[in-house]
Amino acid sequence: MKITYSMYQKFILIILFSSFIQCYGQNYVKIGKLYWADHNLNTSTFANGDEIIEAKSPEDWQEFFKQGIPAFCSMNYNSKNDSIHGKIYNWFAVVDPRGLAPEGFMVPALEDWLGLRAYLNYDTICRCYPPILRSAEKLKSNKEWLEGSKGENLFNMNILPSGYLLNDGNLQGRFVQTSFWTSTPKNAAGVVGDSYTTYYIIFNGVKKDLLYDNNFDANGHFVRCATGKQFYSFPPTNTSPDSDSDSNPSGEEGDDK
Repeated sequence: MKITYSMYQKFILIILFSSFIQCYGQNYVKIGKLYWADHNLNTSTFANGDEIIEAKSPEDWQEFFKQGIPAFCSMNYNSKNDSIHGKIYNWFAVVDPRGLAPEGFMVPALEDWLGLRAYLNYDTICRCYPPILRSAEKLKSNKEWLEGSKGENLFNMNILPSGYLLNDGNLQGRFVQTSFWTSTPKNAAGVVGDSYTTYYIIFNGVKKDLLYDNNFDANGHFVRCATGKQFYSFPPTNTSPDSDSDSNPSGEEGDDK
């Protein structure tokens, strides 16, 4: 087969892109037009190399929010959990101008997540009308979720039920829910802390579809990075999540204190 210059260019671009992804210790999967991380973000530095301060207790978490300080914490404030679950970030870390995502990648906006939902519900796997709204079920891991709420993990995105952090710094929703920051504040002015209502994405064990809501900026959520551009239209519908439970025994590391 004759190798054309165009084919050579494409080959080089693929190699460069693969190297770029691997250098950040993160794997990505292509779903629709975007490349999505297959693990939660686990960085303690901004894109420019500056350190992000670590909250080592619920009291730290609350204090850093009061002072408007970008911060992260580990699940149960134990870094041994980071390799599986990644880190939990506050809103100030997400919107810091130094950049939380690695260079070339982004903290997805609400529109990116809803585009992903539309792609999964209306475009590829379903191709039916009315659509079967189970985008979350296709992305959730088949591990750790309570029985009856496990996902299919069709794209190896590995969404685990890692919970989220309440504004008092305590973990909530383990084994039944997890949530991710978007870069989209609800308040039109986009001023940090202006309205305490920032959009975040919810994967809930009893809901088959991906959800979104807006709530206290003081809460802590995980982050999934992405890169690329996608353009989808989607219905402006949403469902509120049910209340969660923490009754399942935890297998992860607890607080070292």
